[in-house]
Amino acid sequence: MSDLEVEVRRLIHISFNDYPNEWISSEKLIRIWSLDLQWVDSNDAQKLLESLIKTGWLQIKDNSVKPIESLYSLDIPIGWNPMVRRMIDGVDFIPSEAESINEKQLITSNPIVESSNVSSFVEDNPSTPNDRFVDPMIQKISEIRSHIATVSGLEIREIQRRAQRKRKACMPMTLWMALLLVGREQRIDISLFL
Repeated sequence: MSDLEVEVRRLIHISFNDYPNEWISSEKLIRIWSLDLQWVDSNDAQKLLESLIKTGWLQIKDNSVKPIESLYSLDIPIGWNPMVRRMIDGVDFIPSEAESINEKQLITSNPIVESSNVSSFVEDNPSTPNDRFVDPMIQKISEIRSHIATVSGLEIREIQRRAQRKRKACMPMTLWMALLLVGREQRIDISLFL
C-alpha cells in the first residue's frame, strides 16, 4: 500500500469515524472538511469529494456518500493533516489487505454466498478501532465543541476559529487541545473531557 493510499484511508477514517456504516450527505462531508476540520476551503472540499467518488473510495447514493470499504484501525499521528492537493489529483482505490482477507474468509466459509452479499456483510460488521497509537480524543472533538457552544453561547464557527488561532500560535497543538484551551478561556469546566 502506497503512502498516498494510507493518507486517503486516514482521511476517510477521520471523516466517517463518528458515522460508521452510515451514509453522510455530500454537503455535510464538505462542511466537515472545510469548516469543522478546516483542511480545505469549500471549493477544494467539493473537488476532493468528486475525486474520491471518481477514483472509487466513496460510493454515492441520492447525494449521500459512504466509504467503499469498512473502517478499521489505522495509525493516525497526532496533529495529522491530509495531503489534499495530491488526493484531488486522484488516487485510485485498491482494496486493503485487511478487506481482501475478510472477503476471502467469507467466501471460503460460505461458498454459496454471492459476491454482492459478501461486500454488504463486511460493511455491516466494521472492525472496531483498537490501535494504541490512535488518539482517542479525536473522536471527542465535535462533543467538546458542542459543549463549549452550549455553555458559553458562542457559535461553533467562532469556537473553531479561536481554536485554529491557538493551533497556529503553537504549531504542534492538536485541535482537541486547542478546543479545551478555548473552553478554559471561557471559564467552562472541561474536566469531563480530560
